[in-house]
Amino acid sequence: MRILLLMLMALSMNALAQTQPVHMLRLYEDNDLFTLRGSDRGYTNGTRIDVFYRRQKPVKSIFNNLLPKAGDSSINTYSWGAMHMMYTPANIEATRPDPFDYPYSGSLFVSHAIHSSNPKRKYLIQTEWIIGVMGKYAYGEQLQTYVHKITKSPEPMGWDHQLSPALLVNLNVSFEKSLLQRKPMEAVYGTSVALGTMRDGIKFYTTLRLGKMAPYFSGFIEQHAAYNNTPRLKSYLIIRPAFDIVLHNTLIEGNVFKRGIFTSDSNEQHSPAPAPVVNRFLTSADIGWVVSFEVVSASFTYKLSSPDIKGESPHAIGNISLTLIL
Repeated sequence: MRILLLMLMALSMNALAQTQPVHMLRLYEDNDLFTLRGSDRGYTNGTRIDVFYRRQKPVKSIFNNLLPKAGDSSINTYSWGAMHMMYTPANIEATRPDPFDYPYSGSLFVSHAIHSSNPKRKYLIQTEWIIGVMGKYAYGEQLQTYVHKITKSPEPMGWDHQLSPALLVNLNVSFEKSLLQRKPMEAVYGTSVALGTMRDGIKFYTTLRLGKMAPYFSGFIEQHAAYNNTPRLKSYLIIRPAFDIVLHNTLIEGNVFKRGIFTSDSNEQHSPAPAPVVNRFLTSADIGWVVSFEVVSASFTYKLSSPDIKGESPHAIGNISLTLIL
């Protein structure tokens, strides 16, 4: 552990000496335990790790050319990431969960993305490819059972009724444009589209930032690092209201081609599975605070959204993110 910390410190000091940072590590955790209304209901946990990097030379490949860029003056940041997500119903001690509540659902996937921002024209395009699995091969049961055991929380008893395995392949594209850029405030509007076997839909949102920060379109890594004339210490508030149109969410509704419940009970394996009534129109609001000094950045975001399933209460979740420039 000491050797690893020394290596990270050495890499970080090297990043400070560079004109612009080119590598960044992000650790990301969603959890409803981070809110005053913490519970395991609905989207209960998401753990993610990402490595962001700047390519020194353009890559000449068909795949790279298919990824849209934000013009000739764009700052392009690439990333690889891995994420695990879990949904659970309200009563995790029931061996037969309510079929009209949130299902037991686990997913595990990797992502490859490009964040392309244009500081002159003040807009950006982000493209993300996702591939992974949902169901028993995502090991949601094992992970939640282990965490609840070491935290002495109630044991989840309904994972035998989780959603059936499915292959997740998705393309997510976002576009953002400046509305206002005047110190100490910035406003940006955005649209994101999701297509694939994981999620289909479109989202409209506005981002308001207030405080001491780097310009929004100066590059993704630059948001978290001290370089050139950007402040060594950054501290700012983020508010992001959004409206979401959901065409299909496999993590709640099951396989886009055929919904089913995985169960160890042979008498139930071929029985029709009732499905909850899903909300197709969602509203949400994120409120967060970001603090960044030199090569280290931390943020906490409180996320409140309308329920994914009709008849349920609004859902709250907290996010903690830590980044380190390498």
